[in-house]
Amino acid sequence: MTKEEMLAIIKTTFPDLPIDKIQVNDSGWDHDIFILNNELVFRFPKSSEFLSKIKDEGKILQLLMEIKPALQVPQYEYVYQDGLLKGVRYPYLEGIPLSKLPLNDIESNRENAKSIGDFLSKLHSIDVERLDDTNLTTIHTMEYWKSLHSNVQKDVFPYLTNQQQKEIDEVFLRFTETKSTYKRTLIHGDLTSSNIIYNKASGCISGIIDFTDAQIGDPAFDFAGLYWDFGRDFTVEVLSWYSGSENPVTLFNRVKNFYGLQPVFHELLYSIKCGKEINWETALDRFSYLYQYSES
Repeated sequence: MTKEEMLAIIKTTFPDLPIDKIQVNDSGWDHDIFILNNELVFRFPKSSEFLSKIKDEGKILQLLMEIKPALQVPQYEYVYQDGLLKGVRYPYLEGIPLSKLPLNDIESNRENAKSIGDFLSKLHSIDVERLDDTNLTTIHTMEYWKSLHSNVQKDVFPYLTNQQQKEIDEVFLRFTETKSTYKRTLIHGDLTSSNIIYNKASGCISGIIDFTDAQIGDPAFDFAGLYWDFGRDFTVEVLSWYSGSENPVTLFNRVKNFYGLQPVFHELLYSIKCGKEINWETALDRFSYLYQYSES
């Protein structure tokens, strides 16, 4: 849909809604966002694939609200036009994404790590049997990671040094050749700094958004974005407040040895596919820095 079509849906569906200010964010991979008057958010999926996930997101958010996480989450109201689901709206969560803040601003307040630890503890505690009426599945199977490794070798390796190729192969093979014994839980699936909201007025993290990539998977995966964006110490601090069913040390080993090292490859593959310019001298700097902690 075009911006004009989405705005028409908003005006037609909510004719009494005053519109004084409109902010549009259409840079996301899966949704277009309209923020009205700094009060309401409208999310419109960019494809039928993401449209089909909206009701699953709504069920997850409903279950989360029942166990009252310390952080706010969106409260969905579905948006229909002529009986067809078009998107959702929810009250605007005041704040900015963590991705727009310096690391020191986040680490200096221990309440931030505590809040994320509480959120993940409660999200991962949701009984997956209560999700039987959704389409949630396990996306990150071992076959998924092997396929990612193969794609990286094919499309990314030609630009890398032999040493970089060796390190990447080691990370993937060490993970994919190890038998998994963890218990699968409901996971957010994209818990990066872009989806964590920070309230400047309170100086604290205030909310979590975008459950589009939620699935049944390894709870350790939800710490990958924290590790990649904020590093080892902050991730360990979050885990100190985490109360999942698994030993935090065992969980963290999967984060530092694999999950926390792999985010860059999705971005590189996407950039190559879209023909975007890549600075190969610095593309793997973050990977190389974090790699030193693996298996330590």
